[in-house]
Amino acid sequence: MKRLVMRSVRRILRRALVGVAVAASAAHAHPIHTTLTVITPDANGATFSVRAFADDFSAVVARFVGKKPPKDSSALDIDVARYVGAHFTVANSVNMPIVLQPCGVRREKELYWICFRAVLPNSARGAKVRNQMLTELHADQVNIVQVEHKGARKTMLFTKGSAPAELGIRD
Repeated sequence: MKRLVMRSVRRILRRALVGVAVAASAAHAHPIHTTLTVITPDANGATFSVRAFADDFSAVVARFVGKKPPKDSSALDIDVARYVGAHFTVANSVNMPIVLQPCGVRREKELYWICFRAVLPNSARGAKVRNQMLTELHADQVNIVQVEHKGARKTMLFTKGSAPAELGIRD
């Protein structure tokens, strides 16, 4: 009888440990997938400051340029510029694409801070953006884009398939 009770207790403990391990694994396997871009317009155009998590970002950049993802989550500036240029689009008021010019890539621990400049002829009025970065990597990717202009802030959210959105700048 004692042996039967001990077997039952062990079986219950094993199931409980497996349940805890599965729950912990599932919790860790589903982090939040986001980028944050802050757009600051000025008289000559706008600066785009992008924050992305290094591990996901370096993996998707490597995949985009046909390289093996590096273990140290690094990415070459030229590869970053090509990837962002293809996945973060800016268009003027008549829907003509605006080229983003890289102005720096900085790595701080688990984050990348990426700078781009865009010259927006005739001001940023009517300009539109679309951020599709990392949506090919994560189905739940949400890209936050904030426009800060003259003390006001507009926040836009982009997911896979989101349409371009107007910056909302009124000079």
